[in-house]
Amino acid sequence: MPARQTSPKPLAPRLARLTVLSACALLSVTAACSRVPQLEDRLPADLRSQPYPQLLPLDTELAQEPLPEEESAELSEALDARADRLRSRAEALRRRQP
Repeated sequence: MPARQTSPKPLAPRLARLTVLSACALLSVTAACSRVPQLEDRLPADLRSQPYPQLLPLDTELAQEPLPEEESAELSEALDARADRLRSRAEALRRRQP
């Protein structure tokens, strides 16, 4: 029995897909190179001539902040101490009044 021959895939769907992908790539490149006046015109004239600020690595800047758990524990302790002081003050005021 002779081997079955398979017909090659039609070229039209592949060509259409390639055309669409090429058009999308061209539009993306064109949009990336365009000027956005709405954003550029919002900057005041005195800031336009200023240099960009220095960029800092995030890991060093974020590491300086205390952890939320530590910060909330400190806040809780401070609030508890304040509540104790207010209770003792209220008790002292109650004792003074006849």
